[in-house]
Amino acid sequence: MQETIFDVGEFINNRGIGTLQFMVMLLCATIMVVDGYDVFVMGFLLQPIAQSFGVAPAAITSVFVVQSIGLALGSWIVSPLADRYGRRRLLLASAVLLGLLTLAATQAGSVRDLVALRFSAGLFYGSLIPNAIAITVEYAPDRLRATMVNWMFIGYTVGAAAGGAVAALLVANYGWPSAFWVGGLAPLGMAAILYFALPESIRFCVQRNARDPRIPALLRRLDPSLALIGAERFVLAEPASTGMPVAALFRDGRAVITPLVWLSYFMNILVITLLGAFLPTFLRNFGGLSLAHAAAITSFYSISGIVAMLVYGRLIDLYGAPKVLTLTGILATMAVTALGLIDLQSSWLYVVVFFVGAGVIAGQGGLHALSSMIYPTRVRATGVGWALAAGRIGGIFGPMLGGAALAGQWAAFPSFLAAGLPMLLVALATFLIGFVLAPADESAGRLADAAP
Repeated sequence: MQETIFDVGEFINNRGIGTLQFMVMLLCATIMVVDGYDVFVMGFLLQPIAQSFGVAPAAITSVFVVQSIGLALGSWIVSPLADRYGRRRLLLASAVLLGLLTLAATQAGSVRDLVALRFSAGLFYGSLIPNAIAITVEYAPDRLRATMVNWMFIGYTVGAAAGGAVAALLVANYGWPSAFWVGGLAPLGMAAILYFALPESIRFCVQRNARDPRIPALLRRLDPSLALIGAERFVLAEPASTGMPVAALFRDGRAVITPLVWLSYFMNILVITLLGAFLPTFLRNFGGLSLAHAAAITSFYSISGIVAMLVYGRLIDLYGAPKVLTLTGILATMAVTALGLIDLQSSWLYVVVFFVGAGVIAGQGGLHALSSMIYPTRVRATGVGWALAAGRIGGIFGPMLGGAALAGQWAAFPSFLAAGLPMLLVALATFLIGFVLAPADESAGRLADAAP
């Protein structure tokens, strides 16, 4: 029987989003909810844990720093393992270990115990986002990749925003360990669901072994009417990437692009963590808002990002990530800076905060889409993971910048200007990425036009 070539990428691109792709996206969005909750829940447990351990709240801040270091190392070290062993395996293993280590935190009796456990947990939930992005993208048609990534990333924002309300309710009724019980049982339950429901990335299967018996079954799940005769050789029409995965991030025209992606992640997540940690305090100090009003505005900031992500990915799919991200970075810079110029007691606050959320939070979803499209299947988890690790480092500096503003008693305008300027660097970096990519895109277009 004569062998025939079956291009899996072309097959996916010629179809819309079907049941299997929607299920993969939904499962990965749920992973993101769990991840968002676990990352941000510590911020709401600082006071109760400090009281329980009999220490000053400042003594607990080391947990935040060490947790962020664990997240960065997880993105650097653990995430790339998925490019060797598979996205599904790593997601399952990371979810189980995250769950067990978070449950162990319920038994912590000292700051030292908590530091060790949150660092260890960070290693594994630092790998969840890159691999959730990778597997979602690898089931998506090229024309809808950014849309699917942004819809999936809504889960992270929901988890981060809901973490506060859930933690407050649990701690008030059952004490601080209850928040870790939820944070530990949720990923374990999620791992059980993933084991039965989440398939391996079809592109990863093809890239690793074109004769993998899972490939025909996955293709039929994508299209039940597909007729296969058993003589197909499955391929991916992607540029080959050789050598070590990390070294490959700088090959094939990516030597300049990769550092620019890292810079974008660093600055965007710096601003996300700065606003997440200090926006309520800034609003109270500079605008005289009540605690309840400041909390409501902060929630509105998160909701604005979620609303924007519903359409943001589609804009990227239509106009390209560099163009949209460049404009988003400029918009976010103007919006964050404007918080230092307007009357924070006026209704204009809601208008400006909407654009802050749309620019900063949705912008991060756009960066995930950009990084997932820049790197081919063989190094996608490594590429997204290392970019996110750069962002995690930025996440350490965000609260430091906010703390410096408070300690130095900065006025409203310089405080919000300092928070907004990093987004201008995001705009510059993504503009340069588009400039570097433009010749390659033009060459691809000429080749397509010349094709018979």
